[in-house]
Formats: sequence, C-alpha cells, structure tokens
Amino acid sequence: MDNVTNEKLEELKLYQKTAWIFCNGRLDLESQDYKPLNYKQWQKEKAADVRRLVSFLCRKDVMERGKFIVVFLLLSVVEDPVDPMNEVFSAFYQELSGMTDILCICESEETFQSWKGLQTRLESEEVMEERCVYHLDIENVNGTILKLKSNTRSSSRFLPSHGGSSTILHRKDEDLMASLNILCANECHDTDMESNESKFKDFIKTQEEHFYKGGNATWWNFYFSMKKYTGPFIERDIHKKLKEQIEFWSKCDKQISVKIITLFHHPGCGGTTTAMHVLWDLRETFRCATLQRKTDSFTDIAEEVINLAVSGSPNRTDYYPVLLLVDDYEEEENTFLLQNSIQSVISKRYMKFEKPVVIILNCMRSQNPEQSSKSNCTNSVPLTYKLSEQEQRAFETKLKEIEENYEKPDDFYSFMIMKSNFDKRYIENVVRNILKGLSATSKQAQFISILALLNKYVKDSTISASMCEEFLGITAKKTYWGYESIEDTMGTYFAIILRTEVQEYGRYQGLRISHPLIAKQCIEELMNTYNIQQSSVMLRLLDNNVFHSTGIGREILCQNMQSMLVTRHRKEHGDETDTLFSPLIEEIQKHEGNLYVTMVLNEGTKRFNQNPYICQALARHFYIREKKFPEALYWAKEAKRIAPMNSFVLDTLGQIYKTQMKSMMDTFSKDNPVSAEELKILLETAENASLAFRECQEQTEKTERERAEDELTKARRYRVYNTAGYLGHIEVCLYTIKILLQIPWFSSKDILSRKHLMQYLSGKWDISVDNASEDYQKFLNVLNEFRSFLIKLNTYLKDAFDFFQDYFVYLKQRNILKESTDFKTREKVSEYYINYRRNFCNLDLMKITDEKETQGGGVLKRIEDYRLGLQSCRADRFSGILEYLTDPIKEDKNMEAIVKAYKYLLQNRTDKFIMRDKQNFILANIVLHCISPKSKQIAPFETLKKYLREVLQHSGLDFKFPEPYFLASLLFWPHNIHQLDSDSKHIAEYIIAMKKTFRGQYRHMCHAKQPIAHFYLGKHKKETKDLLQLVNGRAEDNMIYVECKGGIKIPVRPVYLGQLRSGKSIERVSFYLGFSMDGLNAYNVESI
Repeated sequence: MDNVTNEKLEELKLYQKTAWIFCNGRLDLESQDYKPLNYKQWQKEKAADVRRLVSFLCRKDVMERGKFIVVFLLLSVVEDPVDPMNEVFSAFYQELSGMTDILCICESEETFQSWKGLQTRLESEEVMEERCVYHLDIENVNGTILKLKSNTRSSSRFLPSHGGSSTILHRKDEDLMASLNILCANECHDTDMESNESKFKDFIKTQEEHFYKGGNATWWNFYFSMKKYTGPFIERDIHKKLKEQIEFWSKCDKQISVKIITLFHHPGCGGTTTAMHVLWDLRETFRCATLQRKTDSFTDIAEEVINLAVSGSPNRTDYYPVLLLVDDYEEEENTFLLQNSIQSVISKRYMKFEKPVVIILNCMRSQNPEQSSKSNCTNSVPLTYKLSEQEQRAFETKLKEIEENYEKPDDFYSFMIMKSNFDKRYIENVVRNILKGLSATSKQAQFISILALLNKYVKDSTISASMCEEFLGITAKKTYWGYESIEDTMGTYFAIILRTEVQEYGRYQGLRISHPLIAKQCIEELMNTYNIQQSSVMLRLLDNNVFHSTGIGREILCQNMQSMLVTRHRKEHGDETDTLFSPLIEEIQKHEGNLYVTMVLNEGTKRFNQNPYICQALARHFYIREKKFPEALYWAKEAKRIAPMNSFVLDTLGQIYKTQMKSMMDTFSKDNPVSAEELKILLETAENASLAFRECQEQTEKTERERAEDELTKARRYRVYNTAGYLGHIEVCLYTIKILLQIPWFSSKDILSRKHLMQYLSGKWDISVDNASEDYQKFLNVLNEFRSFLIKLNTYLKDAFDFFQDYFVYLKQRNILKESTDFKTREKVSEYYINYRRNFCNLDLMKITDEKETQGGGVLKRIEDYRLGLQSCRADRFSGILEYLTDPIKEDKNMEAIVKAYKYLLQNRTDKFIMRDKQNFILANIVLHCISPKSKQIAPFETLKKYLREVLQHSGLDFKFPEPYFLASLLFWPHNIHQLDSDSKHIAEYIIAMKKTFRGQYRHMCHAKQPIAHFYLGKHKKETKDLLQLVNGRAEDNMIYVECKGGIKIPVRPVYLGQLRSGKSIERVSFYLGFSMDGLNAYNVESI
C-alpha cells in the first residue's frame, strides 16, 4: 500500500462514504476468507495486514487530520488484551498520536468499564470518559446518528417528476451517487441554518464574500437572491440563449439519447457561474446535477447519471430528463467519452427514448471562446473577457449593493475585475499595489510566486493549507494572540489569495490566487519589478521537499508540476495556438533563453525520474531549439529506457535522427556536394531513424491490440491512434532517395538516371565500377554497406502509404474536433505521395489505357505498365478505389481508365493477383456507376456477380480481409426478401464474416475512429428526398434483423444506441440501411 496512487484512492471513495473495518472477519459472508479466527491464528495470519491497513489510512497524504474520525463500535465486552479489537485500537492510537480523532461507542456501561480498563496502559481514565459514549443504549445511538444532518441541508429533498409532480430523493440513494452534486427542486429550502436568524445572516455574509472574492459559486448564492436576502443575481447576456438551446434540444425528437451543449469561456470570466445559474433556473424542468468528481470512471458516472434519471420510477426504465453540468474536463474529448458511456448504459438497460435522456452542459475553458464556438456553432455558446453595456450596468448596480453591506468592497478583486470589464490597467494596479514593498528573498515572495506560477499554467490548481503552513514555517504553537495562521504570516499580501475546499483527491483546504488574470499579472510584476524569473520559481517548486514529502494533496501537486513541464497547447483542444512545448517552457525560452529551459527540464528529470515525458521534452528541446543532436539522442534514449513500449517516445527518437539527417542535407549544394564519408553518416542516420519509426509503428499497433477494454472506462483522455511513426518513416525514406539523387550514378536529371535509381532500389540493377576512380569506389563501398536497407525503401514507403489509405478511407474520427488534424495529415501524405509517384510509378494511366496495344510493347510490359499506372493513381488497392467516391478532385475519366486497366489485367490474368484484381474490378465498376452512371465502360451486372462468386469461392468464410464480404453485401443484397436467389441466401453469413474480419484487421484503430458507411440502400428515383429506401426488420436484443424467406436473418446494427424499445421485447421497426466495412448499419430506426 506504499505506492497507492490518487486514482486508486478515488476508486476506494474513502472521502465520500464510511469505510468499515472488520477486525476479525464477519459472519454475514459465505467465503472462508472472512470467517473469524482465534486470537493466535489472527496474530499469525491477519495481524500484519490489518496493521498495514491502519498505517495506510492514517497516512497524511491519504486522510488529513481533523477531517475524519475513527469510531470503535463495541457491541460486546472486550476482556482479553490480545483481542483483535484491542490490537487495532492500539494501532490507531499510535498512528494518530492519541485520542483526538478517535471515538468509542459502547453498548453498555459494563462494556465501557472493561474497555476503559484495557486502555489504561495507553490513556488516562479522564480522556477515555471524554472520548467514549456509553450512557445510551444502541437503539438510541443509532437513532441519533440517523437524524444527524448538515444544518445547511433541506429536511426533505425533491426531484421534479412527470405531470408537475415531485419524487423524494432519499439520502441513501443520493449517497450512492457520490460523483454528482444533485440540485434538487427545493434546494436550500427548510434548513436548520435559515431558522436561526443571526447565524443565517453571518452565513449569507460569509458565502457572498467568498464568492465575490473569487470563490466558486454555490447554490446558496442563487437562493439568497431568489429569496430577496440579496439583490438580483447578475444574469449574463448568454443566459437566455443557453436556456433556449437546452430547452430546444430537450424537445428534439432526433433520436439522440445524450446531447452535448458546450459553453466555451475565458478563464475567470464567469462561465461556470453562468452555467450554474442556468441549472438553477431549470431545476424544476430537469433533474439537475453537476459532476463534482471528474476523476471517477466514465462507467461509474454514467450509471449514476442514469440512476438519477430513473429515480422514483417503479420499473427503472421510465426516465425524467437530466441536465448535467460538466465543468472543465481537461480535454473536450473526455466529454464525448462520457457521452458514449451514458449511451451504453441507456442501451444496456433497454431504455426507450424519443427525446434526450441526458443533456450535458459542457463548460469548457478556452483561450479563444469565439473561435471554439464557431467550430461547433449549432451546439455552443461563447463567453469572453468583455461585458456588454447591459452587463456593465448590472455590475454597477451590484457594486452599490455590496458597498452598502461590506466595509472593504474594493478587496473583492474577482468581482471588481469583471466590473472593470477585465481592464488590464486595473489588474496591473491591483497587483502592483498589493505587492508593493515585497522583499524578493522573503518567504512571502516565494510563496506568492509559487502559487501564481501554478495558477497561471494549471487550471484550478491549489496547494493544500498544511503544505503552505509547512513551507511558510508556521507551527501549531499558540502565540500570545492565538494560533499563527497563513493570513497572519502573509499580511496584506493575502488579499489576492483565497482558501478553497478541494473535493477531489481527499477533501482538504487548498490555497490559490483569487483570479487567473491576477495570477498571470503577478508573474509579470514579479519578473519586471522584483527580477523573480519563472525558471527560478519552477526550480524552487521542484527542489523544495515540502512539496514532495507525504501530505494531503501532494500527488496532485506533483502531477500539476509535471503537467507544467510537458503538456502542450493544441488548437483542437480549445487553446489559442499550437505550441511546440508546454506554455511554461515556451515562456522561459522566450524570456530567459535555452540555458534556463535546460536547467528546469534537467531538474524535472531528477525529481520525477520515472516520467519519460520530461526526458522526451528535454530531448525535443535539444534537437528543435538548440540543434544539439548528441544531447537530444541521450535524453530520447533515456525516455525509451523508462518507457520502451511508448510509441510517442519512440517517435521522438526517430524525429531526432530525421532532423539530424535533414540538417546535414541542408549544407549540401552544387558547390559543396556530398562526400562518401558524409554519405555513410547520412545513411547510418537514415537507417537508425527508419528503425525507430518502425518500432514506433509496431508499438502503436501492439499497444492498441493488447489494451484491455475496461481501460476505456478509466481513461482521462480520448483515445488517439498514433500515426506519427508512419508519417516520419515516409519522410525519412523520401530524404534517403533525395540523398541518393546527389551521388554520381544518379545525379543527372535525365529519365535514365532516375530509372537506374529505381532499378537499383528494387535490386534489379547493380552499379558498374570498371576503371572507376578511388572516390567512386568509396561511394560504392558505402552503398554496398547499406544495400539491405536501401532495397527496402520502396516496400517501406508502399506499406506506409497503404496504411494511411485504409486509415482515412475506411474509418472516420469519433470526435469532430480531431477532423482538422486528420485533414492536415491527409494533405501531407498526398503531397508526399506525389513525390513517391515521381520516383517509383510515374505513369499516366489514362494515357496508357488509350494507347493501342501495338504501341505499348508486349503483354508483360503492358501488364507492368498498367500495374504501375494503377499504383500511380492509387487504384491498386480496394480502399484507393473507394476513395474516388468522395474525392472531388479525381475525375470520372480516371475511373474509366481504372476499369479499363483491370479489364485488361483480367483478360491477361496471372494467378498471383487474380483474386485481388477481380474484387478491385468489381468495386471500380460500382464506383464508376455511382459517379458516372452513363459511362460505356461499366461492365454488365451479371459479369460482376460472376467474378464475385469466384472470389468468394476462393476466400470462403475465413478470409482475413473484409473486402470480398463487403462486395457481397452490396451485390447480393436481396431485391425481394421473400424470394432469395442462390447468392442472396448466403448474405447473412457474409455479413457476419465481414464484421469478424474487419474487427480482426482494424479493431486496434477503432478506439478513436469508427467505420464509415460508404453506401446506402436507395430507390430507382432521381429526387434527392426519395433516394433512400426504407427497410423493415425485427428488433431484438439490441440488434435488428431483416428476416428473409427460409429463416435467414440478416443482422443490422443500429447506429445510435437506445433506439430500440426498453426491455428485451421484440418489435417491428423501419430504418434506412448503410453499408460499411464493419457490417450493415441502421439509421433513423422507428417502431412500426
């Protein structure tokens, strides 16, 4: 238990529910593992484990002192000193240094007296009397505990239900939804706190003051306003639009079970508060909740959200819609993962829906909210650092109210920043005045600089109060004026610091700068006025053991430090720019230079010596910024040593070799040609780069294939298939060819030199060196040394291009945000293919198919030219031909040439490629029919079916590729399900085989991508609105079956989960049919 992570602690949910320790087994479980033991056996078999458990629970980084209590429940007399209960008490007493955090409940006075007598060896009778309850019988104790509740909790809590009614949310049900903070319809009503007028006034003042100083809004802030205890809560301009969007989608019948609406906002501009305000207004229309534990697994959260939707329902499938606020997942992809998990739960429970079951209000920070919103315009709203005139007037009114009720309203900096319309000069003046007179070497300066740096670069980051006290040298000793506090030590500087309750990773008090813009300005002021540079602050964070020794909040702080060193910005994640390094490293490099970047990252590698990404970042710095390749290679290899199977680390190693190679190539010119010695270094570097990129590819595929399915439930990031190894390998191979074009035998720009190079790389031509000079012989020696690598270049390139073709044609991104990245990669690959084609297959297929046979040489030469021509236009593979369906650049004439070429190859066929040629010919005809239905080159339908029968006869049902079965689903689809021909009666078998083979080939890519439907079943009509054919089927067990004559059932998968009726009922449905490589898909499923 020494290495238990934060994630494991979160799984245990120690901070959300009571943990029970049964010292010596229990009788209510059947397993022999839990049977009570006699005392001697217990000492031998269980004592050590129990002792370790107690030590673990009492660790300062697991449970913070004063935030928990250990209760010993003594239901019978304990007399023997070696009784396990006594042993466990001793363990807790020693770990907690006394009885302060321990309470004993004894069933009777007799039980208490016996217990007290046993503990006199540890504690005085007076203390035992004080810390034991024994005057009440157990029924009274139980009743008292059950009645205990927070004085800010409503006596009864209600959820809205159908027909304007309400249902009670029972405490035990709410406790089981620990990930959610549920907003009830009667939230804050009927509390003990409100019944005590004087206490309630103080409570209002405290809550409001904390909020306006920069604390998070609570439901109380809205309640105070609603009940007129305070003035109207400021309603932002987007409030109405956001509500309207939510209400519109809640009534939408587009068969979407979970809808995401995103509020993009600048940090600290009131985005989360606005979202909470919308929830407050809609709490009687929806069952509202905020996700308070983002670290929980997506599966657990999804189950709780659906439990909230069906709470009070007798059959647990009838639901009332849920509005869930998700505030700032680290990446927006996680919201999509959560959406998928909720959809899966809806599907598993067979919940029938016509309108959304859950609407997720996704509150996302963005450095450019307006741009982020434009990318997702129909489902999002932006909120920026700019108030409208109406909002400014509302803030002016609220300021007058605050001035009437508080002595120092100017100290409410978070409110005042917004009221000033985020005026930079106001923020500069506040920070300058607060920090005035600060001693740069003082603990106060160090503390502010650390908090500010952390808050500038990590959202919502805090440092636990106990850690802050230790850093500032504050002890628990009582002084003349009372206990010393952080507020006393920091003095006036504390005005920009805020205490806040941290919910995740153990409930504890944390400290942060009151507003993100103040944190940012603090860093600028400290740099410009006090010469406290960011590198020195980061080094202090890394060096000081206070922040790394055991203590509550330590692990999350260490995670934040590592994030500051390695996490880069991405536009696709809502950031303003793409950065090469983390924003902190970019800033240090900009203001302080490379030396300090190296110092910070180097220190990071020492402090977090098992984190490969810091080594990787240092390697990237050396090769990108400083062009120091030996140092870069050292750190990349260190990263590989720590994470030998990490594809991203292996890619960095390949990138270093590739960049080193390119850097050398840039020095060559006509006047400075490459020498044999330099050629050897270049080819050696190229071979090393190639090896690294091939390892990267292998590890990407291996890691994806071996990943356990349940890992998806714990992922904090959307799955990404790492294609960098393939792209890097293409670049290295093309660079290598470019190098070869500079050596004597291939340097001429004529066609013959290029042809010789291609023949040499294919192993069909050897260089002749009869009577060659000594320099030529040196070149030849180098080429011979790397011959085995060079003759594989074409294969390497072809394999990489083939991978990308399948990757882009068969699959699409699950997340629309990733599409721009895919588009850029696809453009690069197309550009590189033009280069590749120029060297390896530079033939115009249209030209050679139009030539007469006598012009093209013999049959074998013509076959070779046709194959090169097909490769040139990327039609030598199934996915390449399929791409012509959607690529607007490719012309109809190209497709006709492709059909002609395959027709010729089949007429002059060779056994080696015959089956592949047949299926490519069939697909080429189908595609040509789609894009140019009047073409005279389209083969008769019966010819295509004849070829397909031959292909299927050869492949059987166990072929490892899905293409033959995909063609069968298209050509053999029955025109009349009541009258199947000899081809159609096998279609169900082909579809099952297709699904199986597709998953075998491409499953490792499907975590982040999903199959594309290439065709839809249509009608013989021209009108667009009537194009699609409606199909009828039978829904059962989350699948749809098209039932044909003879008991044949064709399986079809509904695209959107949960479109089928609840329960395992069987029903007739209609739908539109899509054909993908993964099987048949049903769209717009409706009950008949």
